[in-house]
Amino acid sequence: MKINARTSLRYKQIYVLAIGLIISFGMYLFTQSMGNYLISSNHLNTESAGSRLETYQDSIENYIKKNKLSVKDVRALSKWIKSHKYTYVTIYSGDETIYESGFWNESYYSYETAEIFLEDTQQLTRDIAFTDGTYSVSIIDFSEIKWYNLVFYVSLGVFLLFLFGIVIYYNHRIIARIMLLSKEVSLIEQGNLEQPIYHKGSDEIAQLAINADNMRNSIITRYKSEKEAWEANSELITSMSHDIRTPLTALIGYLEILETKGYHSEDQLYKYIKSCKDKSLQLKELSDKLFQYFLVFGKETILMKKETFDARILLEQLISEHVFDLSNQGFDVRTGLLEQSCMMTADIQYFKRLFDNLFSNVRKYANASGPVLVNASCNGNRLIISISNDNRQDDKLAESTGIGLKTCRKITEQMNGTFKIRKNRTRFEARAIFPVATPGKE
Repeated sequence: MKINARTSLRYKQIYVLAIGLIISFGMYLFTQSMGNYLISSNHLNTESAGSRLETYQDSIENYIKKNKLSVKDVRALSKWIKSHKYTYVTIYSGDETIYESGFWNESYYSYETAEIFLEDTQQLTRDIAFTDGTYSVSIIDFSEIKWYNLVFYVSLGVFLLFLFGIVIYYNHRIIARIMLLSKEVSLIEQGNLEQPIYHKGSDEIAQLAINADNMRNSIITRYKSEKEAWEANSELITSMSHDIRTPLTALIGYLEILETKGYHSEDQLYKYIKSCKDKSLQLKELSDKLFQYFLVFGKETILMKKETFDARILLEQLISEHVFDLSNQGFDVRTGLLEQSCMMTADIQYFKRLFDNLFSNVRKYANASGPVLVNASCNGNRLIISISNDNRQDDKLAESTGIGLKTCRKITEQMNGTFKIRKNRTRFEARAIFPVATPGKE
């Protein structure tokens, strides 16, 4: 499965971060708005502001009387102002400003003097008696600044909380998927191949899960194949041991009779010799079957000694031998062989074994009353060899294991050719196709 760039983890992280920033900034603005609303409605309303200013005026008036301060005691006045951080005090007589000091909000930096500022903000003025006279004292309260600062930090905290929360939640989802994949892969390691591996989406983790699940299916398929091969091997060994023991025991018995001259006439001698030959041929057939089995189910590559030769000459020799044997057994064999040279590269011994298996298949399963067609043709860069026959329909027909045809297929494919079978209820055809060798090149 090809990973789409838009659904890859790299781009998903960017998407999540962008969405997290949008949501977090929205929550930041919401928290700011709610905080500002609460400050405005609870802290900056006329009643609360007036109460605080009254408290400040009482406090500074008591401070001046207690310490018997004059308007010139600037250091003592500054001490009270420092203890009341968010206040701004102005002392004046008539239109003349005598003293001003305290917290100054930077948002009002454009005001040149406190007198101009006093015209635009809520403040409380009271005449207070100093030791050197009575002066007007005006106090402005900026205590809302600390609440605005608190709202800012809370809003910033909400912003970071939502941003990191969204990112951590996404990473948690990713880590959970990885842990689930790791757990499912560990089950495969422990031998539990029936548990499928969960995969969803189209990112890199999903691709990894799909590959792991494909690996699991491959292991299951391979395990089943190995189990079937093992069972087939065991069955073959058991069957072949029994099949070989029977003719071998009879052969040894006949040879012991011949060795001790336990026969009574020439006819009996001839009978024992013929029986020995039949048992020997039976053993040869069993050994051929064993060879074919291990050729098909054994190592994947057959070691061949390939050489280039004229297929027309070799086919005439091989096919003529088998045609002669089939004709003696009552088959009607019709041939159509090559009329001109056709060079091919192959292992001659395995090429002969290919025809041994094909004609052995004819002898076992072909109907002798129908024609057996053997044809060979050189078509461009291909050599095509086909053998077709009518199928036997009698009850004595042995069930085919298909080992011989599988051997033919493997031999043909090892020679860079193809092997095809066409069959129906009445007719059977085997066709081997080989590449023609380039002149002058083996």
